[in-house]
Amino acid sequence: MAMRTAGGNAAFHNFHNDYAHIVDPNERRRLALAEVDKAPFGWYHVRAITVAGIGFFTDAYDIFAVGLVTSMLGVVYWHNAKSKAGTIPTSSDTAIKVATSGGTVLGQVGFGYLADVVGRKRMYGLELILIIFCTLAQALSSNSASISIVGIIIFWRVLMGVGIGGDYPLSSIITSEFATTKWRGAMMGSVFAMQGL
Repeated sequence: MAMRTAGGNAAFHNFHNDYAHIVDPNERRRLALAEVDKAPFGWYHVRAITVAGIGFFTDAYDIFAVGLVTSMLGVVYWHNAKSKAGTIPTSSDTAIKVATSGGTVLGQVGFGYLADVVGRKRMYGLELILIIFCTLAQALSSNSASISIVGIIIFWRVLMGVGIGGDYPLSSIITSEFATTKWRGAMMGSVFAMQGL
């Protein structure tokens, strides 16, 4: 008899425990996957799409709104008497825009590995907390005597990029593992479409 595992609730049923009385692990896995596959499309699937889709929606906003941010930074920090509208230096502008992409690569590798070792649900919550905290931190950043605004924005955007990079593999895995084979493509397409929205 197999050991019962912790977890499972109204949103995510633990099918492993339904078949804990079966000794063969491959048969237990096959029966649990068959149970997931025969479930009709319902609120359970809509909830999975919504949770993962909101993550992709905020990721896209965090990545692509930086063009407006750098324009505003130029007006605030590089405004002088000669030019009425200040412009941020090209090197600073590029560094701020590239910072998130660099963090995203690190996040995809790091969170992908940690999700396999520690668990997907735990890492999914951690990367969402990281994205929220870093987004608020960069919104509250300002220039100081010890560090320039460019340096602090780059720091927070790299860390936010790590969280966003973690969202890519985890959202897609969480969506696909709770989807039936019939609806898996539509569910994945709905989640990834939120980035374009």
